[in-house]
Amino acid sequence: MGTQRIKLVKEKKPFAPLDVIVYAALAVLVAVLFAVFVFGADKTPLTGIRFVYGEETVFTYSFAGGASVSAGWEDRIAVEEEGDLVRVTFYADAEKTEYNVLAIDKAQRMAKMEDANCSRRKDCMYMRPIETVSGVIVCVPHGLKIMALDGQEDFSHPSLG
Repeated sequence: MGTQRIKLVKEKKPFAPLDVIVYAALAVLVAVLFAVFVFGADKTPLTGIRFVYGEETVFTYSFAGGASVSAGWEDRIAVEEEGDLVRVTFYADAEKTEYNVLAIDKAQRMAKMEDANCSRRKDCMYMRPIETVSGVIVCVPHGLKIMALDGQEDFSHPSLG
């Protein structure tokens, strides 16, 4: 590189006016997307919970009607009820070695993953509790999605969690 080229680079400002405009537009776009996804979520209260394994709904719990296990899944889903707390244990395999335990609080109308042996980190246990129809808990290793009974989530794209 010649000395003239080095001199030109040293004299140039770090950001051209067009650079500043592009960065400002990106910042506005990020802020708008953040607002849409955080504040635009459906806040409708839960009416119930459903377990989706693969593409099949295998269990539903309605606060008005109670628990319902889909045909053929009776030996892989256990439901224990004590007061306002319902614990649902889902076994991902027939040997009952891979499991997830969901706690449904009827009084607060919410559901939270209580226990799982899906991986070393157990990511699904640290997902937010489901309190509205837009909530979802995903256990990727077991292929389990827990969502609101009335939820309209689209799982045609890969899920992370």
